[in-house]
Amino acid sequence: SLSYLFLGVAIATIAAYLYFKLLVIKSDPQNAGREKIIGNMKDPVTWRERNKRMSVVCMFWFIVSTIAFVVLKFFYPIALIPFMLLIIYVILMVLSIVFFSRGKKKASI
Repeated sequence: SLSYLFLGVAIATIAAYLYFKLLVIKSDPQNAGREKIIGNMKDPVTWRERNKRMSVVCMFWFIVSTIAFVVLKFFYPIALIPFMLLIIYVILMVLSIVFFSRGKKKASI
C-alpha cells in the first residue's frame, strides 16, 4: 500500500542523514582522519556547512515520512489519499533538498 512508500522514503532519508552526519564528523578539525576526507579541497568550510544542512534536511524528511507512514498505516481507515497530496509531498522534498544543498555565496568586493 501507499504507506510503505513513506516507509521506504523514511529508510532512504535516515541512510542519507547518517551519510551526511558521518561526513561532518569525519571532517571535524579535531578528527585525525580529516585529511583523507578533505584532501586538497578549495573550500572545506562551505562543504562542511552544506553537509550539516543536508543532514538536518534528511532528518526532517525522515520524521515527516515516519509520521506519514504511521498515520496511513494505523490511523487512516481508507488507503486512498488524494494524489495531489502525494505530488505536493514529493515536490516539497525535492525543493528542500535542492534549496538547502546550495552553498551560500559570499559577496566578493
